Amino acid sequence: MLMPERHDQILEILNDKRTVTVAELSDMLGVTAVTIRSDLNQLAGQGRIIRTHGGATLAGERARQEYTFATRQKLHAEQKRAIGELASVLINPVESILLDASTTALAVGQAIRRNPNLTDLTIVATGVWTALELLGTPGLNIILPGGNLRNTTGSITGFIAHETLEKINLQKAFLGAWGISLAAGLTDTNLQEVELKRAVIKRCQEVVAVLDGHKFGQMGLASFAALDEISCIVTDDSAPPDMIEALRQQGIEVMVAEVNGRDNGRLLSE
Repeated sequence: MLMPERHDQILEILNDKRTVTVAELSDMLGVTAVTIRSDLNQLAGQGRIIRTHGGATLAGERARQEYTFATRQKLHAEQKRAIGELASVLINPVESILLDASTTALAVGQAIRRNPNLTDLTIVATGVWTALELLGTPGLNIILPGGNLRNTTGSITGFIAHETLEKINLQKAFLGAWGISLAAGLTDTNLQEVELKRAVIKRCQEVVAVLDGHKFGQMGLASFAALDEISCIVTDDSAPPDMIEALRQQGIEVMVAEVNGRDNGRLLSE
């Protein structure tokens, strides 16, 4: 991995986690701690991060920036693919579902496309990249709501999108999030996205949260789903086991995709 690409990856990880250690970055990027320290010193010299003892945190406005869809898609890609595959087993033929504009929901869409048994599906996509990914797949009816197109994420928001959602009924909605916490439930940092996801939840029978383990314990600006509104969470085995168990104690089904080979307990809640 070249240095500029490595710097981008470090900033993506920091945007996701807010703070990170040298050891964590070395493990995630597969380079030595010496290389990571050099990278962090360069980024700090550019004013893009703040060096801390043994790691780094984001600096100033960078911490509040929103990365492009393509950039986010590269982050935790292996985990997202595994989550997408596992989440797709929840889908039955002849269902009406929604995939939001998150990169993890896109991974669900890619898993659907690879599965020849999932046919006669109606899929509402609130992100153009997911709709384009599914375009031309036999047996799928894709609905793309109108509305305002956000440049950074490719998501569709606004009152036109809300009007479309008010007229449809969904069996399941697969929603990504900026974070999940026991106190705030599912959260996001963009208020337009929050409002749209709240509208989606009103129109579906089951809410399936799809998020990699790094989102656990994170809290965004606003909540869009309380814990009692979540039917199922699909994550990977980097999620903290104690939080998985706490969510199961709340009556939420938690499905864990094995990526790192660590046993996080039961695959499904009892």
